[in-house]
Amino acid sequence: MNLLFDYPWYCLLFCFLAGAVYSGVLYWRGGRKDTPLPKTAGILLALLRFLTVTLISFLLLAPLVRRNVGVRERPIVVLVQDKSTSVPSQSRALLDACSQTLSANYQVVLDSFGAGATDIAAALTSVGDRYAGRNLGAVVLATDGIYNQGQNPAIVAPRLAVPVYTVALGDTTQRRDAAITHVRCNRTAFLGNTFPVEVTVQAHLLAGQRATLSVSRGGRTLGSQEILYTDNHYTATHTLVIEADKPGLQHYTVSLTLCAGEGSAGNNSRTLAVEVRDGHQRITILAAAPHPDIAALKRSIEANPNYEVDVQLLSDNPRLEHVKESSLLVLHNLPAQGSQLDLGAFRGIPTLYVVGVQTDLGRFNALHTGLEIVARARKNDEVTAERESSFALFTLADDVGGRLEQLPPLVAPFGTYRSVGNMQVLFSAKVGGMASGRPLIAFCQQEGVRRAFVVGEGLWRWRLQDYQMTGSTADVDLLVEKMVVYTSQLTNHDQLQVTHEPIYQENEPVTIQAMLYNDNFEPVNDPAVSLALTRVDSADKAATTYEMNRSGSGYSLHLGLLAPGHYGYTATTTLAGKSHKAVGSFIVEELNLEELSLVADHALLATIANTTGGEIIYPHEVDRLPQLLAARDDLKTVVYPHTRYTDLLNLPWLLVLLVLLLSVEWAVRKFFFG
Repeated sequence: MNLLFDYPWYCLLFCFLAGAVYSGVLYWRGGRKDTPLPKTAGILLALLRFLTVTLISFLLLAPLVRRNVGVRERPIVVLVQDKSTSVPSQSRALLDACSQTLSANYQVVLDSFGAGATDIAAALTSVGDRYAGRNLGAVVLATDGIYNQGQNPAIVAPRLAVPVYTVALGDTTQRRDAAITHVRCNRTAFLGNTFPVEVTVQAHLLAGQRATLSVSRGGRTLGSQEILYTDNHYTATHTLVIEADKPGLQHYTVSLTLCAGEGSAGNNSRTLAVEVRDGHQRITILAAAPHPDIAALKRSIEANPNYEVDVQLLSDNPRLEHVKESSLLVLHNLPAQGSQLDLGAFRGIPTLYVVGVQTDLGRFNALHTGLEIVARARKNDEVTAERESSFALFTLADDVGGRLEQLPPLVAPFGTYRSVGNMQVLFSAKVGGMASGRPLIAFCQQEGVRRAFVVGEGLWRWRLQDYQMTGSTADVDLLVEKMVVYTSQLTNHDQLQVTHEPIYQENEPVTIQAMLYNDNFEPVNDPAVSLALTRVDSADKAATTYEMNRSGSGYSLHLGLLAPGHYGYTATTTLAGKSHKAVGSFIVEELNLEELSLVADHALLATIANTTGGEIIYPHEVDRLPQLLAARDDLKTVVYPHTRYTDLLNLPWLLVLLVLLLSVEWAVRKFFFG
């Protein structure tokens, strides 16, 4: 046992000094002769008071007592029960009675898994993590061996380094049954396009029978296919192609018709959600004069069917009122010399600038686009492309970038180039084969609007050369498409912004985050934000209103687990007298994984038991479990060395000592002074 305290050692001297001063002032006799207190009694009282005050002063230093003790821990036996629907309810209760018997000799812990989806490996891993470094003696796993998520438990179980006794539940009889085991498709699709849905079907003991596989939405069949089960252990993947004909989050049902004698209908359907985006965008090319680049850009952009291109020339009295409705504005050689068009009116539109020999560089610089070109003379350079490895706004395959570097030169203005702000360069310009450090194709973002620059004209040559080199214009079309996709995106300037996952599984808690910005676009969370949640696909459209919790500089709302379905919400708040609203939706997908297989896998349970030194037992043998554990020599009580820290003030004998010292002093004074 050791004493510890945080103060320097010399503080102890002050404790002794306090005791000495206190007792000396109280009992020092000096030259007095009239005191009835004998000298011996005075010394005794002074000593008692000295000890009392010194001890109390020492306790004020809050000393700690450090002791090394041994902690005994009995072996821990974890009983893990499978509560999935494939296990009969009467089988799940087998270990409850057994735990009472085991608790006499072991620390028994009851655990369970299998709510919604069965992941045996995760259950075993959780046991290993929670009892790491503890006296874990054995694990008893009561399950049917069916798992539909996670790793193979036979690989994970040996990592526990303890015996696993498996209680084999369930029925191993193979039944006549067909099931949809896997459904794969893209989580997003574009409106008007088609997308494939790959469905894996398994069927047992149904050879020669036929079924229909279909995909539907809201009771309307979107695609179907007839299946012939060619043998009694049929497995095949079928592809259904459906059209994304409605924007937003769409809920689809994949179903398989029942055959005669099937044992279960729950595994004949699956649900999935796809976010259908309206990718159709209007792009305007506004040019100073006719130029082959315009046709080349139009063809490259329209290679993507989601884009509609409108070409307008200044000489044709363009319909400028339609320009503001565009998702992207392409300015070719604008502002042009001699043109009076005010391009500042389009500043809020994402813009791709093609700067060429007709561009009025003075007026271009006055637009403050993020790129400035100071012309030294009315000269032009022929420049080729050199890819910049530091570019990170989007990806471009190395082989594509290499071929683009071999394309003919563009004609660019000669001068000094200066970039302002967060300019990112995809290709820099090479003049006469030498790097110039000037941007050729670059991007920046200002005030929430993205801008792209192609400093040079002659893109039509790129398209022709690409075709001569590769037999297609795919490389140039891909470059233009990536430029258009990135630049046409607008930053969200809504002051109330709500974020969440578009799709949740039914066993996944739903959390919604929100941010509120003031007029300076600074995050604030003083006003209350309410969120009204409705079930879109339910007959009951009544909304449940929640108040979002303040979290950091924003808001959060934890809805927990929700029933499968399509949910819509409206978030509202008021800031500085102005109302703000955000509307959105998400889908909770149903998990019917428990219905995929109803045949118990006792071979897996035997493997787990054998590889860990345990044993497989059956429900009628559960009473053997205490004997099996008692027969093991490695299940013993362990004594762990443990250092314990205790406040000296909490020791009861110190209180007794102080009371005793004060009591003796009081008794002596009472005797002599009456």
